[in-house]
Amino acid sequence: MKKFFFLLFILVESNLFGQTDSLEKTILYNKLISKEITEDYYSKIWPQWVQTMNRVKYPDLPLDKNGKVHYVFINEFKGFDKEKLLNRTQEWLSINYGLLPANMYSNLKEGKIILRNSLNLFNNYSCGFTEIISIKDEKIKLELISLDYQAYYAGDYESGKPEKTISFNIDEVYPIILKKPSEWYLNLSLLRATNKLFDTEIKNLSDYIVSYDNSNIF
Repeated sequence: MKKFFFLLFILVESNLFGQTDSLEKTILYNKLISKEITEDYYSKIWPQWVQTMNRVKYPDLPLDKNGKVHYVFINEFKGFDKEKLLNRTQEWLSINYGLLPANMYSNLKEGKIILRNSLNLFNNYSCGFTEIISIKDEKIKLELISLDYQAYYAGDYESGKPEKTISFNIDEVYPIILKKPSEWYLNLSLLRATNKLFDTEIKNLSDYIVSYDNSNIF
């Protein structure tokens, strides 16, 4: 007898604000009002930003009340109790990232899994984050916080140039509008890739969980 599964993807909005195109524009305008930038500079940057936004959609980010990037997803799984959800989530983390129980905090009674992970975004950039997974019967809440980025640059051993990795917090990426226009596309790409990465990861985890019965038929 097949179980009925109801799967719901929600990016929770309550108690969260957003880093958006409108907020970027407000920040630039406030700089003008406070006389931190000149009218000439404002008149030059504003149309460039508008043109950029016409070409590239701004990758909105969820912010908490302290202004920190804080992703929150809630997934519902009808017919799955807390223990099965926790075990299935641990299986997925181990299969996809090689994260064994010893590499993460896991507590069935609390229904909690906490770990630190880093995933590739594009080219030489990767994203590190802390993942907090709260589980109860038929429901998982997944939070992604403390985001940072790493940019890896290969060395050139013939010239003696060493390899290096530059790390920076996501808070250093925005407001993008205050950076040099030549840097806008890279920073927009980082945020857009981060949104896509987390959307994909959430879907993959949920797909794995709902395939539980099928994978155990042999």
